[in-house]
Amino acid sequence: MIIDYTDIRAVRPIAENLIDEKRLAPYIDEADKLYLLPALGATLHKAVETDKTTYATLFAGGYYDADTRHFAGLTQAAGYLAYARFVRNQNVNVTPFGVVQKQTQYSNPVDEKTIVRTANEAEKIGLEYLRQCVEYLKFGGQIDQNEKTKTKKKFKTIGD
Repeated sequence: MIIDYTDIRAVRPIAENLIDEKRLAPYIDEADKLYLLPALGATLHKAVETDKTTYATLFAGGYYDADTRHFAGLTQAAGYLAYARFVRNQNVNVTPFGVVQKQTQYSNPVDEKTIVRTANEAEKIGLEYLRQCVEYLKFGGQIDQNEKTKTKKKFKTIGD
């Protein structure tokens, strides 16, 4: 994976007592495979994943093109995208007794509209940051200028 749970916490606050590996790792992996891999292409994605030192600027972001352009960096892009996936799914828990929504006496559930709005906002930011990363890579010649990259898949319902 390109990022870890600390990178998600760097973009948006998440409770400190959250069990990071069990709860966040699946969403990091999903964001990586659904967004970053298609945008970068398999070859570049593998190179970035295995050699983070060479791609330090890509991860951190910064200025380029004689300081006339800026990008936020792959770490922030992936952090926002993983956060969006986590927010959409974090209140659903699969138990031996079925799928439940966990609520305790010390918490109040957030309405569905707020969850969707928060997740959509984070996803929109993440996709924009990812687009900026792709532009940086195109400028550096690591992605072909004419190559179309996909940053989001759309699904259409058939039937019914």
